[in-house]
Amino acid sequence: MRTKDVFLVLIMNLAFGATFISAKVGVTEFPAFMFTALRFLIVAVVLIPFLKIHKGQMFNILIISILGGGIHFGLFYLALDSSKYVSSVAIVLQLGIPISTILSVIFLKEIIRWRRILGIILSFAGVITLMFEPTIFSDLDGVYFSLLAATAMSISMILMKKLKNIKVFDLQAWLAFVSTLMLGFISLTFETNHYEVIINASYVGWAAVLFTSLIATVIGHATFYRLITRYDVSKITPLTLIVPIFAIINSLIVSHFEIFNGFDETINFKIILGASMTLIGVGIVMIREKGIDISPRL
Repeated sequence: MRTKDVFLVLIMNLAFGATFISAKVGVTEFPAFMFTALRFLIVAVVLIPFLKIHKGQMFNILIISILGGGIHFGLFYLALDSSKYVSSVAIVLQLGIPISTILSVIFLKEIIRWRRILGIILSFAGVITLMFEPTIFSDLDGVYFSLLAATAMSISMILMKKLKNIKVFDLQAWLAFVSTLMLGFISLTFETNHYEVIINASYVGWAAVLFTSLIATVIGHATFYRLITRYDVSKITPLTLIVPIFAIINSLIVSHFEIFNGFDETINFKIILGASMTLIGVGIVMIREKGIDISPRL
C-alpha cells in the first residue's frame, strides 16, 4: 500500500471513530431515523453539483444507496440509540469484515493470500475477544441492529466494486439524496413530534448533526470509497478494524471527563488485549503483497 494511502487509512479511521461520539450525542436529542435523515439532507444539499446521471450504472447506484446509505445508517443509529455502550455497536459492526471478505471471494473472485489471511484472522480474533466483554450482552438490541447494519454495508461494498468511472462525490451525492428520501419517509411514518424535537434541540444536538454529516461523509466515507476503488475489498475492509479502538478510546475520554450525558464506558484487560490483537492484525494486513495492488488497472 502506498504511503499516501496509509495516511488516508489513518484519517478515515479517526473520522469514523469520532463519528460514534457525535452520533451517540445526536440520537439522545433526535429520534434515530430523523437524525439520520437530517445528516443526509445536509450532505445532499452540499453535494447537489455532483448529482449526475450515469448511464447503465444507475441501478447499481440506487441499490448501493439503499443498502449502504439508508438501511446501513438507519440501523447503525438505531443501534446507538438502543445501546448503553458505544463499544457494543463499534465492535459488532466489525462483523462486516468476514462477511465482505467471503462475498468478495465468491462474487469478485478475489485472491486472499496467506499473509492477509493471517492478519484477518488475528484482527477478527481481537474483535471476538472484545465481544466477550460482558457489556455486549447487556445491549442485545444494539447487537442485532449492528449486525444487520454490517451485513447491509458488506453487500453494498461488493456492488461498489462493479461501478466504472464513478467519482467519489458523484456516488456520495446519490447516496445522500436517496437516503434522505428513504429515511425521511420512514421517520415521518414511524416517529412523532418532529416539530417539537427540532425547535427544542440544543446547540450540541445540531452540532452533532453537522459534525456527523461533514466529518463522516466528506472525510470518512469519501476516503473509504477512494481506497476500495484502488485495492481489493478484502484488503481494505480489515483496516476499518481500527475504528472500534478509536471509538472506545473516545468514549472512555468522554465518560471520564463527563463531557456529554449518556456515556458510561469502562476499560479492562480484556478490552486492552482485544484492541492489541486487532491492531497487530491490521498491521499485517497493511503489508503489501506482490500482485495485489489493483490501482494501475483502475
